[in-house]
Order: sequence, then C-alpha cells, then structure tokens
Amino acid sequence: MKKNNAFAIPQRQSQLAIIFILIRSFKRLLKQVWPLFIPLLLGGSSGSSIYSRIEIGLAGVGLLGIIPSVIAYFKYYYQLSDKELVINSGLLKKVKLNIPFERIQSVNFNQTFLHQMFDVTEVEIETAGSDSQETKIDALDMATANALRERILRLKAATRGDQAEHVEEDISEASKHSILALDIRELLKVGLVQNHLKPLGVVTGLFFTIYSYSYTLDGEIENAVRGYYQDGLNLIQGQNISSIVIVAIGALLASFLYSVISTVLKYYNLKFWRKGAKFQVVHGLLTRREYAALDNKIQILKWGQNILERWIGVYNITFAQAKSSEEKRESGSIKIPGCDKDHVQFVQKTWLGDDVSKGMVYMKVSRHMFYRTLKYLLFAFGIIITILVIQQLLLPLIAVAVLLPILIYMAWLNYKKKRFAYNEAEIYVGGGTIGLRHAILPLYKIQGVKIHENPYQWRRKLASLIVYTAGGKIVIPYIEKTQALSIMDRLLYHVEISQEAWM
Repeated sequence: MKKNNAFAIPQRQSQLAIIFILIRSFKRLLKQVWPLFIPLLLGGSSGSSIYSRIEIGLAGVGLLGIIPSVIAYFKYYYQLSDKELVINSGLLKKVKLNIPFERIQSVNFNQTFLHQMFDVTEVEIETAGSDSQETKIDALDMATANALRERILRLKAATRGDQAEHVEEDISEASKHSILALDIRELLKVGLVQNHLKPLGVVTGLFFTIYSYSYTLDGEIENAVRGYYQDGLNLIQGQNISSIVIVAIGALLASFLYSVISTVLKYYNLKFWRKGAKFQVVHGLLTRREYAALDNKIQILKWGQNILERWIGVYNITFAQAKSSEEKRESGSIKIPGCDKDHVQFVQKTWLGDDVSKGMVYMKVSRHMFYRTLKYLLFAFGIIITILVIQQLLLPLIAVAVLLPILIYMAWLNYKKKRFAYNEAEIYVGGGTIGLRHAILPLYKIQGVKIHENPYQWRRKLASLIVYTAGGKIVIPYIEKTQALSIMDRLLYHVEISQEAWM
C-alpha cells in the first residue's frame, strides 16, 4: 500500500501525544484554580491545615489527570476517506467528527520546544465556519504530518474538480515565491522598535488583579495584601524625585529588554512566502508555528507602523481572516513584522490585483471628531485639577498639567491622519496617532454595513459608517450623514452585483 493511501484506515497519533494531552489538561486545570495559589504566594504557611489541604487536593487532581490523558490517546483516531477527514475521540462519550475537504481552509504545523526536541508537530486543520478555533492533532512525526497535509490538499483539490497540474502547483516547491526572511540582525532591529510600554502595562495590570482578588480571600490574607501595597505606596512617597526617576528608568529598561527578547523568541527565523493561492509564514524558537492565509479566507489586509518603525522604514502586515464569531477573529489574524514598502505593495497586488487602489480619491473626516474628544478631555481634567487644587497636591497637579496638552495633541493627530477612500473594487481606511495604520478590503468581502449616530453626531447631522466582514470591521467616523448614506448604498450595490464568493 502506498504511504499516502495509509490514511484510508484509522490512524493513531504519535505515542508522544500523551505528553501533550497531559500538558493541555494541566493548563486547563491551572486556569480554573490559579486564584487558590494566591494565599500560598502571599505569606501563608504551607504547614497549616488549609494550605496542606489545598496542596494535597491539587496533587490528587493532577494525578487523576494522567489517567484520562492516557485513555484520550487510545480513544483518538483519524482517517481520510475520499471526501472527508474523519476523527473519532471521546472518553465516556464517543464523538465522531466528519470534516468535508471543501470546508478545510488550511493545514498548519505548530511545534513547541518539546515538539522540536522529539521531532514531532501539532497539526491544526482550519475549517470554514467552525465554532471552535481549529481541529487539532496533538503530535505526529514530521514525515507523517507532511504526508497527511499533502494528501488532504490533493483530495481537497480533487473534490473541487481542479486539474492535476493546478494541484501540483499548489503543493510543489516550484510555486513558492519568497517574500521575506528575517535573519537575527534584522530580527533584533524589529525587536528594538516594538511597543516597549506594553509589558510594563501588563505587569501593572497583574498587580491590580492580585489586589482585587485579595478581597475574595480570608481577612488575614486580605490585610496582608493591602499591607504590602500600602508599604509600597509609603516607600514611594518617602523617596525623593531622583530615586523615583531611577526606579522608573529601571522599570522601563526591564520592559524594553522583555519586549526585545520576546520578539526574538516569537519571530525567530521568520520566513514569509507566496505559494499557489495563499500566503504562508513560519516563525518561532521555543514554539515554531506555521500559518497559511488563503486568498479567499483573507477578509481585510492591514499594515502599519509605530513611531519607531517609521524611523527605520519597516511595516507590520496583518491578514484578518474569516472566523465564525467575534471572539475568534483575533486568533484568525496573522501578523508579519519587519516588512518594507515593497513587501506591502507586493502583498496588495498579489491579493487584490495590479489595479489595487486605482481611481481612489482620499477624503477627510469632520473636525468634530477632534472637537468631541477635546470637549471630554477638558471636562474630565477640569474635575481632576479642581480636586488636586483643593487637596493641595502639587506634584500630581504638575503631572496632570503636563499630560493634558499631550493628550490634546494626540487627539489632534488622530483626527488629522484619519482618511478614507473607495473605488469600484475596494474600500480603504487609514489613520493613527503617533504611528500609522491602514486597512483595505475588496467590496465583495463585505457582510454588512451600518450607520451609527451618537447624540453629538445627531445634532450636527454626522454619522459613523461601520463596514463588517467575516474577519472584523472597519470604521469611517464623523462624516456627513448624507455622505454616509450614499457610501452605504454604493457599497451594498456592489456587493449585490458581485459574482465573486466572499469565501
């Protein structure tokens, strides 16, 4: 029997899948019980009866998790018929999943550090309209995984009635066109221009989360947590300005190092290429991920720069792909950092054609977008400044007085950069504050159009136009209502007359 026909009979995963099923079970358990660890970390005695019971209970649940993981491995089978992928699984309840090949969008590989150690890979099978994120096979050796993907692609193409030469073009290396490859030097450059304040914000949010959870614990632990925070506040208030500045610089430096290191680990050895009717990207050191973005599944093409990226001339490209629900659309996005202007233009023309953006006339939004933000800023800061003056808090008052004009300037930039355009085939929206953001989508991808008016807009005969796709939405804010109605009618007309399928 030929190797690629072996999938016609039920197949088990690699025996190493037991390890990854067990890890997934532990992760699911930790997500549910992690608040129980807060008392252990905040001064509780592990020898006390309550903490001993928690530890013993968690250990018992962990041991019990091993048995279902082993059973889950032996109960999991996959096979390929002529028309569909069939997966049988289940512990107490048997589940049979039938996935027709025409619904399969892509077959992706993910390799964590453990996968790479054992030369196996997780296989993700993305489908159109699936309520779950993907169908996953936890572990296959690389030879089997590549053979499975090739077989699925061939059977999918045969189901669509494609010619044999088209099938070969889709899966052969000859059709592969390299777009971008980041070596370590270029990757470090990308890491240096990331948003370095984001990790600092995450850590700050974690501290506030722990503080919030302290109210759900017993009185002793709650008082201990609140005492730690009060001690920290008193320590800060007791320091002079130079000490506070040194601590702030240290925090920013730590955040900078974290963002650079995490970027290098995530996008290590990134390769981005075009193959057949799809874009593919692979990257990662500890976790090696491979994604595919099919032309018909891409809904919105986004590209942008923060202020640091503008200085060195690099862009981030994002493919917003079709997902079945709003909470899944973020997971359907594929981001490629370190691109230049030529890469952006190549992706645009490859996906949308050589006439992309032809005949577009770029238009601005109403100044009331800025006026409304200014109004609320002045109102909110007026209250804050009044309270600080009454309390005679000089240092916070100076900080607020410095922050207000910065926020006003950022609101002005956000208005100045916002623009939109459309032609017979696409619609475009651009904007940003310190950086730049762009989004474009073909009209036949549109799922719906909505006009939104808040009270401020209604009084001034303005509206915001919201364009929905299966991969997210774009918004044109603060334009004349008559213009919004005209654009909506035009967009819906092109959707109705289009003969192209959105998926």
